[in-house]
Amino acid sequence: MKALLCLLLLFAGGLWADEPSDRQAIERVIVSLNESPPLPTLFTADSDARITLDLLRPWSDRRAHRPTVVISHEPWGEATISWAGACGPIVNRRVRFITPDVALADAGCVYDVNNAAALLFVMKKEGADWKIASLRRLAER
Repeated sequence: MKALLCLLLLFAGGLWADEPSDRQAIERVIVSLNESPPLPTLFTADSDARITLDLLRPWSDRRAHRPTVVISHEPWGEATISWAGACGPIVNRRVRFITPDVALADAGCVYDVNNAAALLFVMKKEGADWKIASLRRLAER
């Protein structure tokens, strides 16, 4: 019985063997959404994320608006660039695997200096590629 349990644990561990490379692949997909406009190959065939993404980042409007730049007054401060009415760069924060082929990814984007949105991605592995199956805007802060 112990041998069977050890074998099952060893087999289950093998399913998660590529987790670091899978995390990197998921992060690359999410960061590539910052391209204008994002590639359709980033989404699963039944994905509803394209609609949500279009609401977050109105690509056609971005060309018509000028960005606002706010520079921190702290030593070694940072500059924040925001587009009026559009979500800024999408940044991946955390990935949590549900199964070896499905993961939840927390990300965020900034609208302007005072407003940010938390995003939840449902990622699905199709073959060797991770794709976006769903995207939800959780909250603004």
